[in-house]
Amino acid sequence: MSLPLPELRDDTQPQYERFIDAYLSSELRLVNSGLPQRRRSLSELLNEAQPQIPCTDGSQQMVKRSELEYLSSLLDAPDRESLMLPILIEMTGDQSGAIVLCPGSAEQKIVSSVVGMHLVCERPGRLRIYKPQLSLLRRKLKTTTQYIFSTRSSD
Repeated sequence: MSLPLPELRDDTQPQYERFIDAYLSSELRLVNSGLPQRRRSLSELLNEAQPQIPCTDGSQQMVKRSELEYLSSLLDAPDRESLMLPILIEMTGDQSGAIVLCPGSAEQKIVSSVVGMHLVCERPGRLRIYKPQLSLLRRKLKTTTQYIFSTRSSD
C-alpha cells in the first residue's frame, strides 16, 4: 500500500528569486562602490590644477586635462556649465551594448560627436549605444566616463 504524496507547493521560486535579488544587490553595491559621490561640471573641473571627482568609497577619480579640453572643444559655454562629469554608462544584463545616462542634451552631443554619428535617446535621459560605439567612447574618454552596473533590463 502506498502512502499518498503530500501536495507540493511551488512557493520556493519566489523565495529563491528574493535570495538572488538580495545577493545581486549586495554584489552590485560592491561593484559600484567607486561611483562618484557627486558629479562636477566640465567648467568647474577645467578651473582646477589637478581635476578630480570624489567617489563614494572615499577615493578620488583623477581626470585627464586633455579629455576635459577635448570635451570643451565640442561644446558651447552653456553646455560646458551643464555637462556633469563623469558621464555615467549603465551596463545591464543585456550584452549587446550599454545605456549612457543623459540628464541633459550635452551628454547626447558629446556621445554623438565621439562616435561620429547622430544618436537619439530612446527614452528621455537614456541613450543606447552598442559595443563598437562603447569601445570608441571609452577609448577617447577613459577618465571622464564611468561604468555603473545594474540588474535592470535595458529595454
